[in-house]
Amino acid sequence: MMSFRSWRWVAAWLQALVIIGLPFVRIHGQSALRFDVPSLRFYFFGSSFWISEAYFFLLILLLFFIGVMLVTVLYGRIWCGWACPQTTLSDFARLIDNFSRFMAGRGRKALSFMLSQAFLLIFSCFVAATLIWYFVTPYDMISEAFAFSLGPWTFGTWLFFSVLIYLNLAFVRQKFCAFVCPYARLQSTFFDEKTLTISFDPSREDECRGCEACVEACPAGIDIRAGLQVECINCAQCIDACAEKVKRFEKRSLIGYVFGLGREKDQQVSRPRVVWLSLVFALMAVLFVYQIAARVPLDFWVSNETMRMAGRDTSPGKLINRFSLRVENRSLKPATYKLRVSGLRDAELLMSANPFIIPADSSEDLSVYIVLKKQYSEKETAALWFTLEDVHNPELRITRETRFVLPLKKNNHR
Repeated sequence: MMSFRSWRWVAAWLQALVIIGLPFVRIHGQSALRFDVPSLRFYFFGSSFWISEAYFFLLILLLFFIGVMLVTVLYGRIWCGWACPQTTLSDFARLIDNFSRFMAGRGRKALSFMLSQAFLLIFSCFVAATLIWYFVTPYDMISEAFAFSLGPWTFGTWLFFSVLIYLNLAFVRQKFCAFVCPYARLQSTFFDEKTLTISFDPSREDECRGCEACVEACPAGIDIRAGLQVECINCAQCIDACAEKVKRFEKRSLIGYVFGLGREKDQQVSRPRVVWLSLVFALMAVLFVYQIAARVPLDFWVSNETMRMAGRDTSPGKLINRFSLRVENRSLKPATYKLRVSGLRDAELLMSANPFIIPADSSEDLSVYIVLKKQYSEKETAALWFTLEDVHNPELRITRETRFVLPLKKNNHR
């Protein structure tokens, strides 16, 4: 039977594979998951969200925080011990320490320390690069790094995070979880009497031989025999350490994962707090999926550039207004659009090309003219509607209202 430590290493390597590999995945020529700072666009598995669609970011944050609350109520700090990057990086740092001691040989503590620090620095630079890949594509960053042409912001950010991660892995590690991490302080708000925790079985206290293997194995340096403590990250290393000691006596570990007090009734999942959090999480998830499915990857704005007195005759009996349009193609494919105008009888639309093509994930500014037979009105403007439609997908269309400037009747005109 695999130990908890072995299962945690499986989880750590899977996490590393996903985090490192995801930036290399491309969908329609863009990263599967990346926030592009210069353009303020978020690429999310084939979709491009612009900064004007910030409500998507709010939904993602709400899903994350509600999910954290739900998982914590059910399983305590299982995230901390099995999936938190801080814990995973600390485990890899200890692996580097062991490898350095093996390379240096017995009794060479100074050489082992130097090798460990060198490997940690290289590892920190790599980890920092993987973080930047979620803002700058790895293909661009790697090619620019080999060409010594990294931009000052990219290089400065890489250097800053490399130093920060190195200091963390060299001198902090699990101490961060015990003394700095805000989640460790907030967890007591989410815990209840039925939350999954790691606990020493008090009914078997007489079987404990006081070897303190559990204390030595704990990365947070706590004694789980003293009861649940805020520093515990549910990593299960104490369970494995105790199991290793008592297996010679053909006994199971005195420490284990338990729900609440370990009684059968404490293990029920359908308690009110869990039900309400599950319902809210499901509702937010459905809303997020609906917003993704109903999202129109197209938008445009229109403004009339013609002041009232600037309206002029283009030919006898005609009047012209100039409009500026900003068209955004938020899809990751080029799109062909057609513009139509309505609201004024006999209005003629003039532009350089119609239909017209907008490249993928880009915007363009267009100038269009509306020519109208001269007609006087008691109002200075009249309502006018522009409709932009995808030629290959007519269901994608947006209509915007604007105003057409008209000359006033002579008895009102000054």
